[in-house]
Amino acid sequence: MKKIVRTTKILLWSTPILGLASLNPAWAGPAVFDSSNTCTTLNCSASIINGTYVTSSNNNVDPFILQVFSTGSECVRLAVTSQGTDLEAVLVSPSGAVWKDDDGGGSLRPLIKANTDVRGWYTLQIARYNGTAANADFTLNYGRYPSGNVNCSAPTTPLTAFSQQSIIKPSTESIGTPPREGPNSR
Repeated sequence: MKKIVRTTKILLWSTPILGLASLNPAWAGPAVFDSSNTCTTLNCSASIINGTYVTSSNNNVDPFILQVFSTGSECVRLAVTSQGTDLEAVLVSPSGAVWKDDDGGGSLRPLIKANTDVRGWYTLQIARYNGTAANADFTLNYGRYPSGNVNCSAPTTPLTAFSQQSIIKPSTESIGTPPREGPNSR
């Protein structure tokens, strides 16, 4: 059985009413470490993480955010194996590389198979595929494997830059045409 370990420990100071200070250890930040494995069946020796994607009473959508470790130049497999709503996963490297998947795991489940680029903590966000409100539980498998392992066959391609289509919306107006409305239009 794998244990989920939070790796950052901070100290919180509390000052009671009497003015006495006490030192209480506390854990900060959701960081998960999984040992690298050489096994060759899908999701073998992966850490199993249960999570929840929630919408607050104020309709604030709160994605599930977690940091996972990689030594770099290895395969990190992040597979949602069950979900209560259609989810999407995004993994961001300390170098800025981004891996994103919506339905690669079948049955609308995200699956990221990242050949990592640097050693460090990678930020994983899991949210509803379109960012809309929902309250749903899910199960995530997180595993680390050598590059070329069956767990990373057909790896997820990292996004290196945003395409123009994702930044610029199609328009019938050409670039440089002044707006048709506004304080100076007549």
